[in-house]
Amino acid sequence: MSNNKIVKYKKPFQPKVATMILLIIIVYVAVIAWNYIKKEHISIYEVNETSIADDSTISGFILRDEKVIYSEKSGYVNFYHADQSKVGKNEVIYTIDDNGSISELLNDVETETSTTKDDIAKMREVIGDFYTNFNPSAYSDVKDFHYNVENTIFEQSRDNLYSDLKKQMSENNVKSDFSKFRAQTSGIISYSIDGFEETTLDMISTELFQNAASVERKQLSSSEHIEKKVPVCKLVTNEDWNIVVPLSEGLSTKLRDLTTVRVTIKKDNVSFNTALEIQNNGGHEFAVLSTSRFMGRYLNDRFIDIELNLNAASGFKIPNSSIISKEMTLVPENLVSAGGDNTEKGVLLLTYKKDGSSSKKFVSLRDYSVTDGSYFVDQSVLKPGDTISNPSNNQAYTLQSAAKVEGVYCVNTGYCQFKKIEKKYENNEYTIIAPDTRGGISNYDHIVVNPDKINENDFVE
Repeated sequence: MSNNKIVKYKKPFQPKVATMILLIIIVYVAVIAWNYIKKEHISIYEVNETSIADDSTISGFILRDEKVIYSEKSGYVNFYHADQSKVGKNEVIYTIDDNGSISELLNDVETETSTTKDDIAKMREVIGDFYTNFNPSAYSDVKDFHYNVENTIFEQSRDNLYSDLKKQMSENNVKSDFSKFRAQTSGIISYSIDGFEETTLDMISTELFQNAASVERKQLSSSEHIEKKVPVCKLVTNEDWNIVVPLSEGLSTKLRDLTTVRVTIKKDNVSFNTALEIQNNGGHEFAVLSTSRFMGRYLNDRFIDIELNLNAASGFKIPNSSIISKEMTLVPENLVSAGGDNTEKGVLLLTYKKDGSSSKKFVSLRDYSVTDGSYFVDQSVLKPGDTISNPSNNQAYTLQSAAKVEGVYCVNTGYCQFKKIEKKYENNEYTIIAPDTRGGISNYDHIVVNPDKINENDFVE
């Protein structure tokens, strides 16, 4: 009987090609990712010409020459002029009747009025202003919009309204008892009453501004029943008006030597110049900003957010982090000449031999800049102590001056090139530099945001 012993055969190790390739790819990607993470990344910024302003928004109180008109009797009131329209002395501004019959007659008169293209354009302007400046958190804006729409309709239908009413009553032999009331002086009419109409400049205090959010504006409409001696409307008798703002110590210092200042109204971004005076009330300083422009535009406002355009400049805007400083050699402009092609700027550098003889060599100034009659040259090209020849009289001149200047790394060519800058204004994040620096940067140049991670003449990948 034979002894049959079965031995298990071990196959030799044969790695799969696909598995090996996959492992190599994974290792390769991991190495690339690791190198990318460890590598210092260079951020690039495109220079743009713009303006910058950093003035904070402050609340101002509006002062005008206002005269409140009170009703002389009770009854149903009707108005004959649109809000913000000019009223002449002795013009009828409102009537009061006992039973509201005048309102019905006025509705008949208004029904006959046709709508023009100008009327439609005015309504579109009102709607457009509301849409552009709408703030969901400000309910008062919705109320103002509702009032403005009603007033626009009112304005379209009430041209010569009182005359039309009298004509209607005469033609239809209608008799109605009503009292008419005329303006005692000319002015601009407003139907918005907020209780601050009698406020004068000497009454302004810091406590006044603490109640800005609680101001309630009352507006009467035609056909309403009113009591005797209640406010009906008001007349603004002067185009001149003031915005009074409280001053902090820092803002007071900035305004101290100014007589004019430019103001931007935040609600609609309208800007205009105002005269400036400082008023001291009760130990607190206030800026009184005076103008005769746009009074009607803000006729129904009392507290208004404004911006004083003090810290502003125009030029090339660059990040503060991109600015570096560097020692550069100063070369008088009269010692610089043109090269053989009459375009390349440079100097004639003198070198001396042991026997005392000298030779001249034209040295290009390369990436120079010019300020106040001096060329600022990289010290790898020229340094203090170098001797150059004066092209006008061939006399030797030894360079002596150097200056620490500010600049940025420009990478338009792929290599870091230092470009001198001249600051006009800066805040915590950005700087505005002069756009006309000779040898400086230009609009749409690309500069390094983090120059501490790279060196001059390095190649930017």
